[in-house]
Amino acid sequence: MNRFRKFANAVARVVAVAGMLLGTLPFAAAAAAAPNDPDGYFSETGFAVGEAKFWDYFNARGGLRTFGYPASRVFMLDGFKVQLFQRRALQLAVDGNVTQLNLLDHPFLPYTSFNGATIPALDSDLLKSAPTPGSPAYGEGILDYVDNNSPNTALGRNVGFNRTFRASVTMAEAFARGGGNSGLLSGIHLEMWGVPTSRSGADPNNGNFIFLRFQRGVMHYDAATGLTQGMLLGDHFKQILTGVNLPGDLASQAKDSPYLHAYDNSQANGIRAGKNLPNSNLKDAFEKEAPRAAPGLPAAPAATPVPAATAGGPAPTTTSGLRMGWQAHLYGHPHDRIFRAINDSGFTWVKQQVRWATHNPNDLDQAVESASRSGVKLLASVLTTPPGLRGGRGEDGPPDNYAEFGKFVGGLAQRYKGRINAYELWNEQNFSREWGGGQINACDYVRLLREGYNAIKAADPTAVIISGALTPTGVNDPNLAIDDKTYLTQMYQCNGGEFLRIADAVGAHMAGYNNAPEDGPGQQSVNTPGYKGHMSFYFRRIDDLYEVMRNNGDRRQMWLTEYHWAAASAPVPAGYEWTTHLSEGQASDFLARSIQSIRSSRPWVGAVFIWNLNFRTFQDYHKSETAIFGFLNPDWTPRQLYNAVKSVAR
Repeated sequence: MNRFRKFANAVARVVAVAGMLLGTLPFAAAAAAAPNDPDGYFSETGFAVGEAKFWDYFNARGGLRTFGYPASRVFMLDGFKVQLFQRRALQLAVDGNVTQLNLLDHPFLPYTSFNGATIPALDSDLLKSAPTPGSPAYGEGILDYVDNNSPNTALGRNVGFNRTFRASVTMAEAFARGGGNSGLLSGIHLEMWGVPTSRSGADPNNGNFIFLRFQRGVMHYDAATGLTQGMLLGDHFKQILTGVNLPGDLASQAKDSPYLHAYDNSQANGIRAGKNLPNSNLKDAFEKEAPRAAPGLPAAPAATPVPAATAGGPAPTTTSGLRMGWQAHLYGHPHDRIFRAINDSGFTWVKQQVRWATHNPNDLDQAVESASRSGVKLLASVLTTPPGLRGGRGEDGPPDNYAEFGKFVGGLAQRYKGRINAYELWNEQNFSREWGGGQINACDYVRLLREGYNAIKAADPTAVIISGALTPTGVNDPNLAIDDKTYLTQMYQCNGGEFLRIADAVGAHMAGYNNAPEDGPGQQSVNTPGYKGHMSFYFRRIDDLYEVMRNNGDRRQMWLTEYHWAAASAPVPAGYEWTTHLSEGQASDFLARSIQSIRSSRPWVGAVFIWNLNFRTFQDYHKSETAIFGFLNPDWTPRQLYNAVKSVAR
């Protein structure tokens, strides 16, 4: 056994004590199921976690966030049961314990080029500087080696490699039943990554990419987004085995690999004739499965939940179907006419902004009472801050002390328990104007969300918490705006993926501008000027956001808390000329078709709130931008747009 193998085995021994103390989880920390998926089965890839011990390990080590989705069934490889996930591979050892394959070792993926990205090669000289296995204080020394060779700053960039290492698994995941010792987390993080086997290196063809190679993964920093994530090594190994979507550079490096094109399911053992894979059986390894629960779990399909934020936390809030709601302005306006229009439309929800800076409890009391009396559920969208809690800097931003926000929304939840059904915590925080005019930072917002979530759930555990909806901007300037897809990705990177545990659904806004719902940068079906070329201008931007959710293992639903197409006649306020490009008939058709497409093919959308119901009844749309989007005329008669969404509401 060479020194590197001894080194890897010693690392495994360092984390063995942590593993023994964890014990076997009774499936309590299961990853959240998608609608109609049994626990442990993932319709996104068509595979279930196929071993009870794999399922335990998967949940105790970060689940979808760290492993990605299962990418195969369980199969025999080199005499061991193995299952591939997008980022990692699990193996059932001889002693019955679960281990991770060191996928970057020979003969699996000992390569440096993956689909055009070049990563550093294994650095033998670097490994010589590591403490010798069995030496005094080896456990502390090997962690020092990791810290010294996984920098947070490298090549002039804030790569965050050590932060990523230290946030691999949280206490709530590793010790889902409580207890535990935070001192064990370092060993668990070591278990997940192994040790650095290279120094930081930039991609020679793309200076924005900086990589750090570990035994069990590659950290990838992208300067364009400021994010550090693990490469999809399990998917790459699957590409070699199956030949499906195999990049040319990977195929060239693997030309002598025993695994290259080894999968042939027409053979009795699933191995291509002439391939020598002793003690292996790949039969059906990559054939998708019918939905089934992970071993040891009930086979019945799960209900359609918005998942609980954390194992052992509040019970999931049951949800089903697509909720349809209006954004309305209830304060100071005739509730009888507003709720008659809501009920007549077939919508069952209404959204009211609650502006903390100017909050009048009597206004909200009356809105809550009217909604309850009309059988309409209420979403309260909470934003702004009394200037006195912001050092006098104006109301359009968070308080200096985020705990104050928690106190306010917690007070709302206490006062309106069971009567306000959902809370959206902030609005368009990726836009500087909505974040106090200061520099935008996703992790600052996640801190605010945490305070609000904990306070509301303590007062009303049944309330649904929606993260503040992001607005499509197409801009990445932290002093002005951050692209919604980029910002959402950044939210998942904060505090060890905390965002997954402090909201019941993900908020977003949809603006179709002057484009048809089927259109995108490469497809234009209407002859309208401008607002082309970037996905921010299209309905299908919501698919981009859902892709970010999937890539981060997020199984929650997306709530679209503002949703609109518009049609107006000139003059309109400056900047809104695009609202004159569509006829009311076109905008109505786009609305109806897009909602129908959500119902038929986007079950991950949990709610659509149309912006807006009644602003034209008290504002002149030629002068006020918000009134442009009103669905009722000044005399309260319905516009064609209203009738269009009414036709698809039920």
